[in-house]
Amino acid sequence: MLSPDAHSLGDAAVELALAGWSVFPCHPTGPRAKSPISALVPHGHLNATRDPEVIQRWWRECPNAMIGGAVPASFIVIDIDPRNGGSLDVLEALVGALTETLTVWSGREDRGRHFYYLRPGGAFTSTRLPDGIDLKVHGYCILPPSIHPATGRPYRWELREPAPLPGSLLSLLRPLPSPPRVTSGLGSVSADALVRFVAGLQPGERNRGTYWAACRAADDGVLDGLAADLVAAAMQTGLPEREAIRIVQSARRSAGIRS
Repeated sequence: MLSPDAHSLGDAAVELALAGWSVFPCHPTGPRAKSPISALVPHGHLNATRDPEVIQRWWRECPNAMIGGAVPASFIVIDIDPRNGGSLDVLEALVGALTETLTVWSGREDRGRHFYYLRPGGAFTSTRLPDGIDLKVHGYCILPPSIHPATGRPYRWELREPAPLPGSLLSLLRPLPSPPRVTSGLGSVSADALVRFVAGLQPGERNRGTYWAACRAADDGVLDGLAADLVAAAMQTGLPEREAIRIVQSARRSAGIRS
């Protein structure tokens, strides 16, 4: 995946981008380790890019930044985190033996890993899985050769051809609700549809879905009148009020709306 000349994390990030991965910088140490560096990417993984000049600028600002990779639209990622009780044995007891596929091993060296499977058509999110196991259909993962903050060891690739998602795993997914269609001149019915869409979001969908709805409202010039309803709808799904407000304000800034 990376050439021997990728002697720095910035070089590695550029090579990953040239290979098709959208990347962004994450905190390398401290309590925010592995989370997006908000001073550089205010919208987190939504700011991920394949632009080498942007990537080089980011890593000049923070040479030791971990490499975050937005989950590609063509993949579903199985995230096994032993620190939180995740185990491949537990998952395989549930769904059967997994097909070998492109894999990233965590630098924690506790057998944590990410399995990248080819994503079937349609939009999905995961149902509840055993503790420490997650199916990621969006969001991001840390990519090699990022250095794990707890061990100082690098994440590493286990290079295999990406395999189709096994049918037994597909059974653990459910369809993602379709966003409402919003047209120019947003009226009360369409505004209600945006609010209903946010209220129907599930864990794993809430941040991205709320941001999408707020951006659509901003595009049509009605976010000021709809913001409180969107925040209330997001809170109904279990999103903390502060987080819901932050997401709506982020959409406002993206649209260039002054508070």
